[in-house]
Amino acid sequence: MKRKHEKREDEEEEVDGNESDGSSDTSDSNSDDSKEEIIDVDFDFFDPKEIDFHGLKTLLKQTVSNDHELFNLSALADRIIAQPHLGSVVKVDNSDDPYAVMTIISIIPDAQTKKLPQEIATIKDYILQKSSKSSKYHDRLESLLSSKKCGLLINERLINLPPQIVVPMLKMLDAELVESVTQKKSANFEYFLVISKTYTECDPLILDEDDGNSSNALKKRKTKKSVNGAAGKQVILNFQVEDEIFEKFDEFHFDYKFSNQNDQSELMQTAGIKTSRRLYVIERSKLPQIQQAMDQLLN
Repeated sequence: MKRKHEKREDEEEEVDGNESDGSSDTSDSNSDDSKEEIIDVDFDFFDPKEIDFHGLKTLLKQTVSNDHELFNLSALADRIIAQPHLGSVVKVDNSDDPYAVMTIISIIPDAQTKKLPQEIATIKDYILQKSSKSSKYHDRLESLLSSKKCGLLINERLINLPPQIVVPMLKMLDAELVESVTQKKSANFEYFLVISKTYTECDPLILDEDDGNSSNALKKRKTKKSVNGAAGKQVILNFQVEDEIFEKFDEFHFDYKFSNQNDQSELMQTAGIKTSRRLYVIERSKLPQIQQAMDQLLN
């Protein structure tokens, strides 16, 4: 099994060191709590396998979030599993379920039929539809998807996993891409598309207990002035810190909202966060530079 129990010791030390530095001045009880969070946690890297099917669907659902019903996530998970030579999943302490995945899903039409599988065509159409509000980026993206070898780079993990795991995953993916092209197992990709999770801050939609109609109560809160001010433009923030590097090296990017805008989501009600997405377009040739920059940022 390739990469089983593979983990860089220097990364483990760095993650642990950051945690211990933050708790050096706390009480004994707090120190004990901190130690409980970091003790004996192993990050194991594996090829995607059939046992990962449901976990992969969960991770893919995180990527597309509100719009998950528009996609055939089962078919996409099967496609990831069908290419074990490309991509990795991360498991923790011998868990059966993957906690993270990084791989490439090809958006290249079949050489003979000149068509895309339905689950891939859905992704392409969705991305082009989201870019249509900006003719500048829409035309470029449409041209790339029709004339270049493009792939969707999936970089997804559960929220409690440290971003440091991205560094070895990206390094392994780069090496696998080279090997797969040499062995003619995958296309020689020219561009990658990366869907990034983003958010803006807003007023929490807290239920008005005096209002018997919960729907009306939420609507009342929605009319409140934005925390960023009515005149000022809202700042779009990244959920995943490594996306700063993708943005630094991208050819272009654009932001978009979900087709299914669920304004009464739990995050909006409790945390005052409204989620959205950003699409990065990245040249495959820049992957080594991205690796190096991520290593410097995260380690």
